[in-house]
Amino acid sequence: MPMSTRSRLAIAAVMYSPNLGDGAIAACMDQAVRQHDPSTEPAWIDLAGRADIPRTYSPLRHNLLQLLDLLPRPVDQLAGEQIIRHQVRARLKPRLEHILPATSAILVGGGQLFSDAHMNFPVKLAELGTQAGARQIPMAIHGVGVAKNWRRRAAVLFSDLLDSSQLMSICVRDTASRDNLERLVKDHGLRRSTVDIRVAPDPAFMAAETFGLNAAGNETGRIGLGVTHPAALHAHGDYARVSERDAILSLAELASNLIACGFCPVLFTNGAFEDEAFLAKTLNATAFEALEGRVEVAPAPTSPRMLAQSIAGFDGVIAHRLHANILSYALGGVPVGLAWDAKMHGFFGLIGETGLLQQGASPDASRAVKSLQDGLKRRTDMRQRARELSQAARSGVLESLNSVC
Repeated sequence: MPMSTRSRLAIAAVMYSPNLGDGAIAACMDQAVRQHDPSTEPAWIDLAGRADIPRTYSPLRHNLLQLLDLLPRPVDQLAGEQIIRHQVRARLKPRLEHILPATSAILVGGGQLFSDAHMNFPVKLAELGTQAGARQIPMAIHGVGVAKNWRRRAAVLFSDLLDSSQLMSICVRDTASRDNLERLVKDHGLRRSTVDIRVAPDPAFMAAETFGLNAAGNETGRIGLGVTHPAALHAHGDYARVSERDAILSLAELASNLIACGFCPVLFTNGAFEDEAFLAKTLNATAFEALEGRVEVAPAPTSPRMLAQSIAGFDGVIAHRLHANILSYALGGVPVGLAWDAKMHGFFGLIGETGLLQQGASPDASRAVKSLQDGLKRRTDMRQRARELSQAARSGVLESLNSVC
């Protein structure tokens, strides 16, 4: 059912994150909503209180995250919650007070929002739920990822949202997230809305249509090699800390193996400032001196569209970042994932390509490249499956939309 022109839908997520994969999710959700009802112009609520993608690097944020990573539990939880509460008061709360009075429905998602890293999302989502509840605005949670574990304090905050009388729908992005959510609610004895937990593909599967990019591009021989700062993998992932030196050596080995097999490796990031800084450090490392002239570097993306355009120019990617892999798959490429978090398993399980997921903090370069070559042979079949998942992703967004409108 199309929305009334008097209704104002808000999409709440982290669409203005420098990690542009999050913005790609929001853009795809926005496009699905607008195509369903052209009279709708969704408002965007960035859960960090941002009004645009930041263009300058903030060393304070990076230093705070590094400090929290070094603190023992539960000290990092206590410190993290206080830092996030200050951010909520200063930035998110004023944003909500500006947007919500004219809002009649909220779609919350997607991304890995149900995670307790640094108490970031538990605090922010609790604030959103409180303000929406006070105004009796119906909410639908859509396309989110759910971490395997929550600490007790985070679980209590999430419970406030999950038990809200305004929560009309819950949809997660894969069966692993559904299973995690059901288990965590049970393990922590949390109250939860009686609505069923649905599963629909991540909205970013709609990237080809959303960004107007051809998902059946020419064979170029160019393979995107994703660069991610190892600190991010440690903070949010399941593996022990990997040194910058070891991460650079791993990237160099992957690049060397790609070159030996006739590919052109292209170093790229999803846009996060720490990843771009690590990319610069990687290029200056001794391990890459011998590869000079045989490795390309993609321009730093400044928008989700630019990120998607870069990835559309690759035959495939080898990357840690989930949405580098999702965008590659959605745009007709072959994703080879470097496992560091359970959410990677959820994606590769969904597309039926678990053999493309490389295990461990330090992947076997030759095995990763062999997986890529095997995937390229099945590219036509993978593209058909990607189109099916794109349609399922669209249907999922509209089902969540209809639950609140």
